[in-house]
Amino acid sequence: MFLVQNPPSGPSTPREQFVNDVGHAHRYKANIEGSMKILNRIETDSEIMCCRFNPEGNLLAVGLVNGVTKIYTVEPLSCVYVLPAEDTGGQPLPVTCLRWRPNIENQNFKNILLATYASGSVKIWHVSTMDCLSSTQEGGRQVLACAFNASALQYITAGSDTTINLYDATTRQKLLSLEPSTSFLVMDGHMMRIFSVMYLPNDDHVFLSGGWDDTLQWWDSRVDSRHSIKRIFGPHICGDALDILPSNSNILTGSWRKDNSVQIWDFNSGELIRDVPDDFNRSMTYCTQWLPDGQIIAGGSDMNMLRMLEQSSTSTVTIGRMVDLPRAVYTVDNDRSGPNPRIAVGSSNSIYIVQRS
Repeated sequence: MFLVQNPPSGPSTPREQFVNDVGHAHRYKANIEGSMKILNRIETDSEIMCCRFNPEGNLLAVGLVNGVTKIYTVEPLSCVYVLPAEDTGGQPLPVTCLRWRPNIENQNFKNILLATYASGSVKIWHVSTMDCLSSTQEGGRQVLACAFNASALQYITAGSDTTINLYDATTRQKLLSLEPSTSFLVMDGHMMRIFSVMYLPNDDHVFLSGGWDDTLQWWDSRVDSRHSIKRIFGPHICGDALDILPSNSNILTGSWRKDNSVQIWDFNSGELIRDVPDDFNRSMTYCTQWLPDGQIIAGGSDMNMLRMLEQSSTSTVTIGRMVDLPRAVYTVDNDRSGPNPRIAVGSSNSIYIVQRS
């Protein structure tokens, strides 16, 4: 199962229910509406949980429910590396999050991939050789999210408890744990599981986190208290649904709910800038992301669709949709190449490569 034995009380989501029903391949032809086109499709032998383009945009890592990570070249579309599932002594547990190490000058290795697992493992892979460079077990929890900082010298992990762990990326040793204080009067950390973490672009110390407790938390690893430094209430994050736009640091969040599921926030003040208008066919959001020019992609369940949205100074409108997908959209990513990037969309056993038309 993709749930701990005794999960924190609170809202449940169909994400956990879905992975209990694995092994049933669905062959659907997705429909495109508006200014989008399908470039290609990957079909895997297991349901897809997460995906990520490498910094150059020529490789796509895809994490599966069966614990395997497959690496594809984008042009031509081909599987070139397979990172195996770990031996858990039983059924392998899902890959939950993938992050490539940023490319920094004078690095001995490139194509380094950070992967987290529902088993509690955190692994660093050298993709080109398929070697596991390190494996850490965070006992007692599922690890659901991870992120490198801008210099690639540190990374963080979070999961099914309320703790965020900070690691040295060179030694792979844990430096400290960030968590809420013991006082119930001050919410200076998360009260429930954490599904998404992200560093402020070009900052090695400040990052955000979001999860089931309807809060966004601001953290600074230099602060001695090891608690969050600021928080806002609102987003109900149940997947990879937290992003920061580098040009102005505006925060994008996706919530697993029918109303106001996509929102934009000001990083400095924490004030809500805009509720992104709901589509006429409402979808509860699992994943959302900024595109390089400030457009938005968002995917989710209920209507099982992907939306592409364009925003001006006063409004945000849907310009394209992918609909009739076999299951919820749990993962999206773009290759960050130019004003019209390729976008990977994961639903059931398929990864669709799409682009604005």
